[in-house]
Amino acid sequence: MHPSHTEMAHENLQYIRRTLDAAGRFTAVPGKGLMAAGVAALAGVACNLFITGAPWENGPLREHALHIWGIVLGASVAIVSYGIYRKSLHTQTRIEPPLVRKLLWSLCPALFVGGILTHLAARSQNLGWLPAIWLGCYGAAITNGGLVSVAPVRYLGLCLLAAAAGAAILPQYFGLAWLAFGFGWLHLMFGAYIAWRHNG
Repeated sequence: MHPSHTEMAHENLQYIRRTLDAAGRFTAVPGKGLMAAGVAALAGVACNLFITGAPWENGPLREHALHIWGIVLGASVAIVSYGIYRKSLHTQTRIEPPLVRKLLWSLCPALFVGGILTHLAARSQNLGWLPAIWLGCYGAAITNGGLVSVAPVRYLGLCLLAAAAGAAILPQYFGLAWLAFGFGWLHLMFGAYIAWRHNG
């Protein structure tokens, strides 16, 4: 076969592989974006710890303590979304609409339940359950989303569920430690692994 034909066949094969991969798995998981989200979560824990107190502790800044986590959530969503966009450009992987719909169907139900439980906990003043609720619902969403993504995402979800179980069992005094571990250190560790093994 002529060298130019060989090169063209190789390029066609690479394109087919990328297309099939994109159709079956969401590969644009931004490891560096997950790491940045972990840093944002640790910053939220630090603000609670040294400035406002935890949301479930009685104090004059209790409402602000909860608002900090709203800011962490918004910042994390923005960071990871931008990371997905950048990684899809870097790896030349199209984010196909059917795969996005499948991913959203995997993520949204558990996150929706998390929102409802957060509202109920706030209304009943049982904010000590927030670490278990947040880690559990987020872990369930990530575990489901991992079924259409790279394998480390599923393991991240399972570790988050284990952290939720720990937060539910141990006294609420350890709540911030569980949030730091789940949203902070787990994102940093798995994000670094994904960045290393899955092209950023």
